[in-house]
Amino acid sequence: MSAPAEEPPATLKPVAGSSVQQVQLSAAATHRLGIETAVVQMAAGADSGRPGPRTLIPYSAVVYDTDGSTWTYVESAPRTFVRDRITVASIDGQIAVLANGPAPGAQVVTVGAPELLGAEYDISGEE
Repeated sequence: MSAPAEEPPATLKPVAGSSVQQVQLSAAATHRLGIETAVVQMAAGADSGRPGPRTLIPYSAVVYDTDGSTWTYVESAPRTFVRDRITVASIDGQIAVLANGPAPGAQVVTVGAPELLGAEYDISGEE
């Protein structure tokens, strides 16, 4: 009898109409990476002269692409994450104030996002 095949740490699936891929982690990979998330918040007030509410995420949820574009990973289902383009209006300490990004209430990855980017780009980190 052969041993059961080991589940891959990450499975990639195309996102329709997008150049990004959905990253689905195995339970073991999720635990090993220590994935943590936080809720996208809305706050009243103005930022940099802009009136109205502000969208806030932890700065640790901001990921920079190879060309300097800013992204965040949104949890779309348990252990499943999709990279979402964001526009950072400003950084206030550990908080990123967004001009464009995920809807309030969405869960963004605050620990493990660089590893998700590596999985999506097939960068193993090993030589």
